[in-house]
Amino acid sequence: MAFNAVKVSEAFAQPSGVAVPVNDEATSPRYEPSRTRDQYDLATAIGIVRQMETSASRTAVFEEIKAKNTVYRLVDSLYEKSGALFFQPLVLFLYMLKCALSVGPVDDGDAEAVSISHFDNEHKTIARVAALVPGVNILRLTLSRQHIVGLAQARIALRLLGALRRVWPFLCTLARTHTFMPSARIASALAFYMRFSWMFEERKALGAAIIPSNYSPETVGMAAAAHRYGRRVIYSNHAPVPANSAFVPPVYADCGLFYGRKVTETYQDRSDCTAEVAYIGQPGTAHEMVWRDEVKTVGIFLTAGTKVDVLRSLIATIRIDLPEARVLIRQHPVQLLKTDFSDLALDDEKVELTIGNPLDDEIAACDLVICGNSGVVMNVLSGGRPVAYLSSLDNLVHDANGFVASRLVQSVPWWTEDIYDRLRAFYQNPGWRGVMQSYDAGYGADQDTLRQQAASILMRHLRRGEPKPSSEGKPQSLAFVG
Repeated sequence: MAFNAVKVSEAFAQPSGVAVPVNDEATSPRYEPSRTRDQYDLATAIGIVRQMETSASRTAVFEEIKAKNTVYRLVDSLYEKSGALFFQPLVLFLYMLKCALSVGPVDDGDAEAVSISHFDNEHKTIARVAALVPGVNILRLTLSRQHIVGLAQARIALRLLGALRRVWPFLCTLARTHTFMPSARIASALAFYMRFSWMFEERKALGAAIIPSNYSPETVGMAAAAHRYGRRVIYSNHAPVPANSAFVPPVYADCGLFYGRKVTETYQDRSDCTAEVAYIGQPGTAHEMVWRDEVKTVGIFLTAGTKVDVLRSLIATIRIDLPEARVLIRQHPVQLLKTDFSDLALDDEKVELTIGNPLDDEIAACDLVICGNSGVVMNVLSGGRPVAYLSSLDNLVHDANGFVASRLVQSVPWWTEDIYDRLRAFYQNPGWRGVMQSYDAGYGADQDTLRQQAASILMRHLRRGEPKPSSEGKPQSLAFVG
């Protein structure tokens, strides 16, 4: 099997169904789903990653990472100072190499399906899917630097080195078009596509790919490789889908396992979804809303882009109104996005700053939780605690998730003395329960019935008599032919 030369003129051609924007989001074309596509291919995967990684919100995250991480800041600076003709494409290829070799653990077992996950909530999502079909042997791949060293990985490295000449024009185009972090993410999508294509070619027993994201390079790379070799793709969302984000990536999987009906509607209204859908509800056990006689602990659960000055003022306001109450501040769990709170002067014994603690424990410890634009809202509501949405707490657009518009959460302009009573009135409204169930199909439902229905649909795609017709041998832009 050999890779076609990646033509510069094709490298950023707009793939069918995926709009590819320029860096200025204000002048970018609006995403227009095809409504006809039913499979992933490499051009689609590259287009999805590019549109995601060049969006304004993603650019803000990249800037936040560089501001907080010395290594990323140094690499970005050295990359910008090096030449676009040779050194920048070389750095991108080395990044591709690192990504491909970080996939593991490598084994020669008899797995029937394969999954890829990176972050903790993605690992948990794959575990939920696997629990639905305990009799299916799933090869659960992850990304880790620990996987790079090994004899099995040496062969992957040699194959990638052999493809360097053919992918070089694509990397040169990336270097001329984008800064380091978007370029690296886009290049990694190609690396993962190559890596997983080799895997599906060699391991005929793998009948399906299970992915917990529809936009990360490793997952869409695996999905495109799976469909190219006639395997099925099963997607399960690892977090709520932001209904009001600038770009909602499509779902061209064969099977989709979603939290609830709202996820499907978001994809259908804002993007595209061609999967057969089953609902599995939010992870964890759903609890009825708990109300206390008095507020003893207020949680403030943060996301990326937290405004430290707003947080400081909010803490001060709460401490004045509830001097005996405890304030629990939960940081974003991704260490790269850890905010520097050194100037908050957190010497108040009633204020606690945490990171990485079990989420369920911290939800249970709170009487109410204040959140910005974070998917953790769903976890808190399922955990039986009221949420006050404070838009000014972070840098994202107002109601990015669409929770306020759908009447899932109560929006507040600021902390007030009557906030707990206002939340009680909102969440005890008879119509709220139906809204919650549209987001979390497991809320108040029979869990066994829900799991059985999902498992039945899932098994149809994991074990079907004949594999889907393969597209192997059909040329794809940015792809190889056998």
